[in-house]
Amino acid sequence: MSASHTTRTEINIREQSTPLIVRVNRRAKQLILKVDPIAGEILATAPSKRAIPEAIRFAQDRIDWIAEQLSDSLRGRPFSADMRIPFAGIEHIILNDPSSRRSVQVDAELIPAIRVGGQPEHLNRRVSDWLKREARKRITHKADEYCRALGKERRRINIRDTRTRWGSCSSEGVLSFSWRLILAPPDILDYVVAHECAHLIHMNHSPAFWRVVRQLGVDARAAATWLDQQGPALFSYGVAENG
Repeated sequence: MSASHTTRTEINIREQSTPLIVRVNRRAKQLILKVDPIAGEILATAPSKRAIPEAIRFAQDRIDWIAEQLSDSLRGRPFSADMRIPFAGIEHIILNDPSSRRSVQVDAELIPAIRVGGQPEHLNRRVSDWLKREARKRITHKADEYCRALGKERRRINIRDTRTRWGSCSSEGVLSFSWRLILAPPDILDYVVAHECAHLIHMNHSPAFWRVVRQLGVDARAAATWLDQQGPALFSYGVAENG
């Protein structure tokens, strides 16, 4: 998004001052309101500088909805010892052995577990870095598979630390994905990768685009429903408490 002006203020949400960031995007056709529950911020987009007061009123009129989006269950959850997290859709427990210097490993002999060596204060970073590498491997594998099926050559793949978007495809054909897709079930990851690869043919969401998605053998409707219902909570994993 191209923003030429930013205004920062606060509004009162359930007796707590909450940051409200209003950005001007002249390409926007209407007021847009989003909530980042992890950072505890409200993000509003206005089509012009003159519409900034209207954007602030727009947010104030939707305080109840914003309060629901700022649920404590969606706050940042840094990885820690004995924490249970999803990995490829299966719950794993994080086990930390400070005396071990071994790399992060998955152990499913007794219970699904992710074993992490090193001191506890480094655990969040070590697990996050490992999950990013796992995400890159799986996403790259699926992207190559889908591109072969479509007869397209992909450009580079970016693995990003996004909090609102699962994937994107630039006009130059660069594919970008959230590393937290590795937490979701494999069919959800597959759908997001297929969706972005389909944009290599159609840079829109036309019926022709969705035919390409179906051609790749993913269940778009079921995956989109899962992401709407279960996806927001995944964005909180690995985020330090200070955002």
